[in-house]
Amino acid sequence: MQKKIKIIPICEKQLNKAMEYIAENSPKQAQIMHDQFYNTLSKIEKQPSIGRPYKKGMRKIKLGKFRYNIYYKVKDEYISIRGIWHTSRGTEFEDN
Repeated sequence: MQKKIKIIPICEKQLNKAMEYIAENSPKQAQIMHDQFYNTLSKIEKQPSIGRPYKKGMRKIKLGKFRYNIYYKVKDEYISIRGIWHTSRGTEFEDN
């Protein structure tokens, strides 16, 4: 049985902020980022173990062609999307 995806509010804010930043130079690329984000979530939903193990029970997966990782936790009832993090900020994503 496929688990449902739940995106925590801070992750939605992170995605919107990243898309706004990208849209300043290319609205088309911001739309591509949006589409790749949701395509990646669809892949995670179908195969939760697709991402690499991270820490504290989290997994991470690259966001399409963009220099962002999506961080998530697989729970018993659902998959919790915890955040997106630009790779230039380092690898120390902290779950809030």
